[in-house]
Amino acid sequence: MLPSQTRTPSQIMGELLTGHPEAASLQSEARHRLALADGSATSASRAFAVAQAARLGYEELRHRLDPRLQRTLNFGAGLAFLALLGAGLALSNAIELGGLRPGLPATAVWLTGAWLTALGTREHRGRPVCTAIAVAVLLDVLLAAPHDFARRPVVFAAFILVLAAGAVVIMSRMESAALFQARWHWHRTRAVHQAAVRLEWHDVKAAKAATDSWFGLVRIRANAVSGGDEHFVHETVTLAMALLEYGREQLLVRPQPPSVTAKY
Repeated sequence: MLPSQTRTPSQIMGELLTGHPEAASLQSEARHRLALADGSATSASRAFAVAQAARLGYEELRHRLDPRLQRTLNFGAGLAFLALLGAGLALSNAIELGGLRPGLPATAVWLTGAWLTALGTREHRGRPVCTAIAVAVLLDVLLAAPHDFARRPVVFAAFILVLAAGAVVIMSRMESAALFQARWHWHRTRAVHQAAVRLEWHDVKAAKAATDSWFGLVRIRANAVSGGDEHFVHETVTLAMALLEYGREQLLVRPQPPSVTAKY
């Protein structure tokens, strides 16, 4: 009579867990790593759902605000360019008008006019755009006319028009702040999802190593007891798998639990 016919897989597992110095530790480590892998898989799935929702929200907002992808300038880069143009306008107006006190209000007027012109350009309103350009030219002439052109050359007036025209181009091509914020939120949630995926991969790899160590010990003991009976070894390893999920107490009311570690 073979030794495996006098012992059951449950008896083999009991002897292994109570008599082997590493068995309980390996089983505990495997159970811990499987729990971490399950938790990280759940977190990665949730992060993916959040990232997808953020992406769809960004794309829907882009379709509504910029359906033909005409506003391709990044909002942050556009603000930086506008800051440079605003500084140039302020300096030019200060030179043209003889000081910063009258130059700063004039700069605000120029930037406001540039914004109104850019708004009319985006909405394809030709008449308001032409009117704004005509007013800008007239304003520039009126500002330059009272001054001594020998000290303040006309080139400053032309330079102001060039800077204002540049501001119009930037404002008409710059994306909205809402679109910039929505894309930033999408990229942030995507980064969170990628971090969760990396953590999941690490936990799955650790879980596989821990379960392989535990199942390897079980196979060695079952092989030694059964004399190489593959069916007996398979039943013993299946019981070891069940112990990882249910534990001894729960396993008493679950005579044939399914294997939950095959995916690892």
